[in-house]
Amino acid sequence: MEEYRYKVSDFEGPLDLLLYLIEKNKVDIYHIPVAEIADQFNEYVAQIDFFDVNYGSKFFLMAAALLQIKSRRLLPKVNATEAEEEEDDPEEVLVRQLLEYKHMKEASSVMAKLWEERSLMLSRKRTPFAYEPKFSGTLEKEALFRAFQTICKAVADKEAAAKPVRIEREIYSVDECMNRVVDYLQEVGGPAAVTAVFSRCESRLELVITFLAVLELLKTGRCRTVSAGEEGNALALQYIR
Repeated sequence: MEEYRYKVSDFEGPLDLLLYLIEKNKVDIYHIPVAEIADQFNEYVAQIDFFDVNYGSKFFLMAAALLQIKSRRLLPKVNATEAEEEEDDPEEVLVRQLLEYKHMKEASSVMAKLWEERSLMLSRKRTPFAYEPKFSGTLEKEALFRAFQTICKAVADKEAAAKPVRIEREIYSVDECMNRVVDYLQEVGGPAAVTAVFSRCESRLELVITFLAVLELLKTGRCRTVSAGEEGNALALQYIR
């Protein structure tokens, strides 16, 4: 079976062609047989039958670099001067370029595979919320947390002081606690201290669910926080009709 013969136009650039020749000849990238690879590279370059300065000049430049490395190997070694020692070895530079190109080509292959898998997926629009947040007022987080912490300690002390131990299944939902808070605020008819709202809880579980219910009421705009007390430093909750 005749092997497929690639053309220069089948490669993305001179490094792509050079990497193909190295893999084809199964040689170590760190020990490239420059003489053999350079001859094969020049055979491909000689087949260029189109005139594209930007594309073709890159291959001619690489061919010149390979010939330079080949000639350096053929010439007898002499004591290098300090200026020559400071210059980078063109062969080492070429190996670094090949390694970097190989890594980038492998990465692009992985990305292309991921993109192909992603193209087989169908996307949908974002599911809209049942409501839009309508928060109003100023949410004083520290004051709200202090009020919750105070009632949490009070409920814990109440549970510890109770002598009879009863194990009951407590079922609370955020919606149920939201309705309780709204009913209480409507009953008060004005701002109610947050601590008063929380103090109506009988257990820590109910207290936590009520706290979440208050946050949800604030988020949906059904309630707002206001300052209360003689000095205005207490936090109160007010129902918005």
